Amino acid sequence: MTVSTTSRFIPQNSRWYEDLAPREAPSGGVAELNSVLLDEDLNHVDENYLEISRASSFMRGGGVFLGIIFLSIMGGLLIPAVIESGSGFFTRNPFLGALTCAIILGCIVGALFLMLYDFLLPRDSPVRFNRCTQKVYFYEYQTSKRWITAWRKEVKAYDWNCMEAEITKMSGYTGKAYVVRHELILVVCKPGTNEVIDRLLLKGLDPTVATLYQLWAYIRLFMDEGPRKLPELEARPQERGFMYSLFNYMPYLSPTETGRRFRQKMRWFDYVLAFVTVWFFWIWLPLGLCHYLAITCAPEPRWPTEIDAESRSLRSA
Repeated sequence: MTVSTTSRFIPQNSRWYEDLAPREAPSGGVAELNSVLLDEDLNHVDENYLEISRASSFMRGGGVFLGIIFLSIMGGLLIPAVIESGSGFFTRNPFLGALTCAIILGCIVGALFLMLYDFLLPRDSPVRFNRCTQKVYFYEYQTSKRWITAWRKEVKAYDWNCMEAEITKMSGYTGKAYVVRHELILVVCKPGTNEVIDRLLLKGLDPTVATLYQLWAYIRLFMDEGPRKLPELEARPQERGFMYSLFNYMPYLSPTETGRRFRQKMRWFDYVLAFVTVWFFWIWLPLGLCHYLAITCAPEPRWPTEIDAESRSLRSA
């Protein structure tokens, strides 16, 4: 791990927190890996390729939740107030009337956009690491704020020998608590340089950095040594359904397989965090209902046929 006040990558990420160990740095081996922190994001691993899920990096249901709140405010407060005022509202102050209508229309469009984004975002955006071809494949979802028709999937493929990693940090005060979130970013550089070509999210929304360290170490060891040098992990349950979604933000109470596995790996501070957050069930349960609506409508990720075969193959196409 590099201890520095500036990043070695050019240009530096605006939310940069720290650079992780270089890809070719000696690994501590399996002894430095903690399997408890790793299985949440594992889709698949075998002798040939490793697939990491990014489903936990997106707050599924949040767009639907905010959209419903905005539409409720518009429909329950502002629009009735304008209707009740009648034509007099506009004749007394035409500018204020036009501004109010523009604000209402903007809020409605914004709310619908948030909800539509949640509905159209794929259920997962996996990343595949093929140790035989030494390539990395990213299932990306490109969005456009201008045209809904421009929202499309895109697969990016890069050579492993161009890949490095960094951690970014976002923090802020919500009015009730100080919230910190970290992200593991894979940095693609020009061969033999630290000049950045692309940056891609691998894991986000993490309150601590421990899991991010572990995930980068796991990937490096897999690409160097293969799965025989790695701890045995269970792939994450590919669960769907109402109960899974309802407790998605309170997995420590979930009766599903995901909940059972979450409780098995809870540490002492997880119990403390659960005790604090459970009192906000009045937020988590509605978010869970919105998660169910969003995940039900969301498309299943499907790799293009040629890329799917290439990313699993023993040699380059």
